[in-house]
Amino acid sequence: MKKLLLLAAVALFGWGTTTSQAQEYLDMIEAGTFTIDEIRTSAEAYFEVVGTGRGTGFKQFKRWEYMAERQQDDDGRLKPETYYINELRQFEAYLNENPSARSAAGGTGDWVEEGPTSWDDYQGWNPGIGRVTGFAVDPADNNHIVIGSQTGGVWKTLDGGTSWTPLTDYFINLDVYSVAMDPQDSDTYFIGSFSGIIYKSTDAGATWAQIGTAGGASVVNKILIHPTDSNIMFASVQNQGIYRSVDGGATWTDAVPSANRGYDVEFKPGDPMTVYASGNGFYKSTDGGVSFTTISGFTVNPTMIGVTPADPDRVYAVQSNGNRFGGFFSSVDSGDTFTNIPHGSTNYFGYSVFGSDTAGQAPRDMDIIVSPTDADEVLIAGILVWRSFNAGVDFECTSGWALFESSTHNVGYCHADVDILQYVGDKVYAGTDGGLFIAEDPQATMSQSFWTDLSFGLGIRQFYKIGISQSDPIIITGGSQDNGTSVYTTAGEWRDWLGADGMESFVDKTNNSVLYGTTQFGQLYRSNNGGVSYSNLNEPAPGSGNWVSPFEQDPVATGTVYVAYNRVHKSTNSGGSWTPISQVFPTNLDNLKIANTDSNVMWASWDAALLKTEDGGATPWQTVTGVAGNINSIAIHPNDPNKVALATSYSGARVYVTLDGGATWLNYKKNLPNFTALSVVWDDTSVNGLYVGMNYGIFYIDDTMSDWQVYNTNLPNVRVNELEINNATDRIYAGTYGRGVWSSPVYDNPLSVADNNFETLVSLYPNPARDEVSISWPTNSEVDVQVFDINGRLLINEKDVNVQGVYNLNISRLNSGVHFVRLSSEGKMIVKKLIVN
Repeated sequence: MKKLLLLAAVALFGWGTTTSQAQEYLDMIEAGTFTIDEIRTSAEAYFEVVGTGRGTGFKQFKRWEYMAERQQDDDGRLKPETYYINELRQFEAYLNENPSARSAAGGTGDWVEEGPTSWDDYQGWNPGIGRVTGFAVDPADNNHIVIGSQTGGVWKTLDGGTSWTPLTDYFINLDVYSVAMDPQDSDTYFIGSFSGIIYKSTDAGATWAQIGTAGGASVVNKILIHPTDSNIMFASVQNQGIYRSVDGGATWTDAVPSANRGYDVEFKPGDPMTVYASGNGFYKSTDGGVSFTTISGFTVNPTMIGVTPADPDRVYAVQSNGNRFGGFFSSVDSGDTFTNIPHGSTNYFGYSVFGSDTAGQAPRDMDIIVSPTDADEVLIAGILVWRSFNAGVDFECTSGWALFESSTHNVGYCHADVDILQYVGDKVYAGTDGGLFIAEDPQATMSQSFWTDLSFGLGIRQFYKIGISQSDPIIITGGSQDNGTSVYTTAGEWRDWLGADGMESFVDKTNNSVLYGTTQFGQLYRSNNGGVSYSNLNEPAPGSGNWVSPFEQDPVATGTVYVAYNRVHKSTNSGGSWTPISQVFPTNLDNLKIANTDSNVMWASWDAALLKTEDGGATPWQTVTGVAGNINSIAIHPNDPNKVALATSYSGARVYVTLDGGATWLNYKKNLPNFTALSVVWDDTSVNGLYVGMNYGIFYIDDTMSDWQVYNTNLPNVRVNELEINNATDRIYAGTYGRGVWSSPVYDNPLSVADNNFETLVSLYPNPARDEVSISWPTNSEVDVQVFDINGRLLINEKDVNVQGVYNLNISRLNSGVHFVRLSSEGKMIVKKLIVN
């Protein structure tokens, strides 16, 4: 039983359909050899046929397109994620060898997590924490749970979800699509990622190492470990097939050569020599997975499998038809033959609690499980979760996709889009696009309390955009994937005030109670009471905007706001009515910024095209040349409308700066690593501080520096989609795609003599060392201790170590050679070289 994912670059994608045309553009994404323009052309041809409504896959495509454009290479293609992993390793090795690149700046950033790690039921109609794409529950201790989030890494709880701890914040890869726990050792975890990559931790998630690659070009959507021999493993690799390992995951072989898809794999309870798998068809093995036989009666559509120890010969299968429910099958002879149990036109994969709509997101949202004590008790999931007590003859809905659906129909609230279901004992767990939920009593009479959210404490929100107030205390509002738009109030709590996919959002510059927000394609909203309630705004006609549409406020004129679709529109009555202030452009705009000191000066962009007006759009906007690459972010200096910075995808620059309104451009690549520049912001200082957020890390530069300085102490290795600065508190805020909102003091002054003296007081001894090294730290502090090898691989990761002068670090498992010990505490980061004998 496992969720299905189709990964392209960094975004999840709904399968949508099985027609040849849809198959073409999805396969083009997976192949990794086509340009984004070529993929877009194929996709647009498909959507001209099937439309763009709910369930067609259009929303998932636009999500992919947005993220793909921001990370495209110079040829308009997407580099494999392994490219960025290797680049990060090299950069970590460089920093260890050259610590001044991190510590020469006035502070290296001292980032703290701002959330959200909870949700409420104000106005966000489908609130949730964030996406949970895999999980494992310790069968011997159900309080021990490990989850994986699409771009938020791996987390662990030892108290059943009361508190959660991140395990991979400083690992090279936070993209997780499946999780498994060794049945022989509950401190050994496995995670599946992109490109067939599987990682393993033998120390309860403190450190991770890649153990092998299954296939090599697609998402590992399930890892299945033999119940008594952990060397035998199976991996379901979505767009490649079913793979088997007999050496604990070090090497993998194609277990079903006839399959080029992999959806699910299960052992027969009590008989692991019998294995069931699904890909292009349904397969059975009776020799432990050495060979498989194709079972007739199934189409090539995605299929998920359910088994139960209550009746080991019983096998269930649920199949999709395009993105919708396609059929329910039952076998009583260990999968040799199946009976198709009829369900007429009922669609169990849609939004309707009656199964009466035609929507769905299969196979991304699709699963089946069977009670371990009652073979007639079956649950299936798509967008919602359904249960049957009569072996799948009839199903009852258990969840609503929105809070109002839950209350209206007296069903539980389990966040929509269910990726994975699992029975653990007599309880059911669901991994969804909004977190991890549990049904404590799956047989209970249906009510609104049927499901309970276990996710509070997880910081895995995927923010597209954030906006902040210029006040103390600060107000933050931000839009996120699948979990709407939330606001951080002056009371220090997060409040959900919009649903759907949240996009651009901002706080009114003159009234902190007024919030503006958008959902996908530029639907506009405003709240006049801090998010307690909201109203829809009239969108300018005709048409709609991009997946993430620019939405900005005039820095001077009260009540004046702007939105950009395929032209820029202006409202002088807070979004009540609109006037176009630009010509019609060939496509929708990606970015729009208004100068703080002169709102007649505006900059906009789509793809690599850069535009400017100096008269508020009274005359046609002019094209500005001299830059390359997709423009991901525009920042106008707070005090100079002619000073502009761009974050781009172009490998030869990453960041451009103009000092003369775009007449000439300075290449600010300098010493930046080959990550993608996603966001950029100026600070209002005399030295013109400039920050860039990338898919790994944040960097700082100003007029006193010739090179960028790393500015990411304590910040996870997460994509930084947006940067904002609050000048009232002198803090910088980062909206990340996978780890929520973070903040840090802005760059201040160069390191003081006291700071330099502090570093000289930190020492390692003995050095060289073999089994143990002592760390001398001059204060009583909590210190994060990390040890890297010379190639930048993280080998030891101990967080919040209480150091009282001296700490003895066990290094007995390290190989001999040069290593680097990185020590972080209270904004300080110190690197010491260690020789291991």
